[in-house]
Parts: sequence; C-alpha cells; structure tokens
Amino acid sequence: MSNGWQESAEAWIADMGDRGDFSREFVLDAPMMQRVQAGDFKYALDVGCGEGRFSRMLRETGIRTVGVDPTESLLDEARRRDPQGDYRLCQAEELPFRDATFDLVVSYDRPP
Repeated sequence: MSNGWQESAEAWIADMGDRGDFSREFVLDAPMMQRVQAGDFKYALDVGCGEGRFSRMLRETGIRTVGVDPTESLLDEARRRDPQGDYRLCQAEELPFRDATFDLVVSYDRPP
C-alpha cells in the first residue's frame, strides 16, 4: 500500500527547489533555526527528511545529522544534493536507532 509520497515525490522536489517553498523560506525557517541554535546540539535526527533540505541546514550549523524518510526517490534526491550526508530509508514508526542516540529530533513540515 502506497502512502502517496512516491507518486508525488517529483512534484515535491520541484516545488521545494533549493530554498524551499514560500512558507518555509519566509515563515518557518527563522523560528526553527532559532530553536536549534538556542541549544547545544551535536547529533540530530530529521524524521521525514524528504529531499534533505532541513538536514542540510542543520549540517551547515555543525550538527551531525541523519535524515530518514520512507520514500526512496526523495532520499535519492537528498543524496544527490548532499553526497556527504547520511540519509536512510525507514519508517518513523520503526526507527533503527538506540534510545538517546540523538540530542535533537526534528520533523519539519509546512503547515496545511
């Protein structure tokens, strides 16, 4: 059974571009990054990382980041854009990490 992301991945990637859609770039990014920068985070998990945009933003601040997503084509794009990044195929309901592996976990999506 499909969750619909595989079928819509190409359109999502096109819509996000490199900087994200309007709501991310001009509304959500600043408060998200303020919260991230307010902490002393070293190792982050980006759940539902999609094409890896926010994972890349986290890495640019020096935070080691693992991005996970259940959609292979989105992960392929994340890896294409960020060959040094760590992007893994998995479901949020079954994360393959030990407890307390990360000191920051994010799941960043645009509002409806």
